[in-house]
Amino acid sequence: MARRVAQLVDRSTDGPVDRSQVWIGSKVIAHDLHGDDLADVLQQNGNASAWAIAPRTASAELHRFGRMLDLDDAVLEGILAPEQRIKFVDLERTRVVRLRAIRLQGREIVGDDLSMIITDQVLIMLVDEPYGSELARLLSGSGHRLAGGSADRAAELVIDHVVGASADAATEIETASDQLADALFGGAPLSRELKLDAFRLRRAVTALRRVTEPTAEVLQDLVEAGDDLDVSDTRRWSMIIDHANRVNGGVAMLGDSLTAIFDTSLSLDNARMDEVMKKLTGWAGIIAVPTLVTGFVGMNVHFWLNDTQLGFYIYLAIMVVAAAILYVIFRRNSWI
Repeated sequence: MARRVAQLVDRSTDGPVDRSQVWIGSKVIAHDLHGDDLADVLQQNGNASAWAIAPRTASAELHRFGRMLDLDDAVLEGILAPEQRIKFVDLERTRVVRLRAIRLQGREIVGDDLSMIITDQVLIMLVDEPYGSELARLLSGSGHRLAGGSADRAAELVIDHVVGASADAATEIETASDQLADALFGGAPLSRELKLDAFRLRRAVTALRRVTEPTAEVLQDLVEAGDDLDVSDTRRWSMIIDHANRVNGGVAMLGDSLTAIFDTSLSLDNARMDEVMKKLTGWAGIIAVPTLVTGFVGMNVHFWLNDTQLGFYIYLAIMVVAAAILYVIFRRNSWI
């Protein structure tokens, strides 16, 4: 779903995109405002709602947003701290959500950190490019879905987009996993290249699960912190949370599926190795017969018919007959 929305938004707007928007009901009253200008418009229109996007840097614009929302520097530093885990923080009138917007690139999970500052009136998103422009196009093209809603409605759209991107990545991994499973149906183990591909997919699943599992928990905490949700908002949030939980469950199943593929390929490898070892053992047993006979009669001991032509043919016949008997036995038991 998120991919389809992004594609529609990208097709509808190829040029510069607004970094903010203010609306009342179904009417947009201002757009592309920054910092103090946005704060002034919201102050003058108490029933207005807004969203804005800023880069994830300690810029003057971010500090203006911080003053507008009464956030001190310590909170802003925590929001911008690199390599932070996915989390939710409730700051009385302000909710802070940190998410990871991911995608599958080749066989690697890559993505962008997204920090969302949510109040009753405004949604501030801190995210780097090009993902910031993607979110701006998403929200700019969703005016009909924002109509009549507050900043929470914009947060719903963004979070649904993030969860949808995780679902798309899981679907791509599932497709690749199914292709590996199909390769095993022939009864042969995976080739070296396919084994490496399976390993990369397992690593991608692990990285994806580190995103989807805490995301589902954070969304639940976010909804529980909202005590003034109406019935429609509650229903929409429930659908988003259910989607996140399904994605998380599907990712867990993908891990189990890839583990089963690895185990199956390993079993086929072991079975093939057993067959090779049986054949080697069978032929080694057959070759051992003439070696044993010639070694026995070649000792410095006088044997019956030793050093005679008849003895040569007798011992040759013993070697041939014994080797033939072993060949028949091993052949019947599928050892060779």
